[in-house]
Amino acid sequence: MEENSAPASLIIGFDLDDTLYKESEFVKSGYQAVDSAVTAEYGFTRTYEVMWNAFCKHANPFDALQEAIGKEIDIDKLVAIYRTHKPTLSLSRVTELTLEYLQGEDAQLCLITDGRSITQRNKIEALGLSRFFSDDDISISEEIGAEKTARLPFERVMKKYPHAKRYIYVGDNTAKDFFWPNRLRWTTVCLADNGENTHPQKFDGDAMHNPTIIIDSIYDLPSVILD
Repeated sequence: MEENSAPASLIIGFDLDDTLYKESEFVKSGYQAVDSAVTAEYGFTRTYEVMWNAFCKHANPFDALQEAIGKEIDIDKLVAIYRTHKPTLSLSRVTELTLEYLQGEDAQLCLITDGRSITQRNKIEALGLSRFFSDDDISISEEIGAEKTARLPFERVMKKYPHAKRYIYVGDNTAKDFFWPNRLRWTTVCLADNGENTHPQKFDGDAMHNPTIIIDSIYDLPSVILD
């Protein structure tokens, strides 16, 4: 990714999971990796089905797997496989085109995401996001020592780009994505749940958790943030 020769006046931060891609795709990929390991070690061939059904019911997939197999299994090992596997993921064409368009504007793109370093880095690699985000514009909670429920991830961006005229954060999780950027006077944009999100969206709580703008598709983003 080429850096701009002049400081960007617009900083656009993005969440990762359920914003740039659907987190359920990572979950499916992880369950497939666990399925392969369980088939090889225990001879059980319905791992993916059992885990996905549990996920859809908001139950613990690993507990469900233990019960379905009917004997003691090494859950810690299977959780590690899930968290560290190399996922099969891709950006939607709409997301790709939107990021490409924003790159052509006077904007700097940043990524602010919660999670384990190896898990999030594997997602970033699988999605090819290095085309849009330079490594020093990627904040992962485990790497910086703070989640989005703290001000640090957003302050880091502001300290790196102190002369920006406007800061924007695009996310989906109303429980934690918007509170601190709202406090820091960012414009906050929520990508509405299309029924596939991992975390529910609630807009009737503390106003500081609510986004400034709600959009139905990431395709709508440029039209609502660019003057």
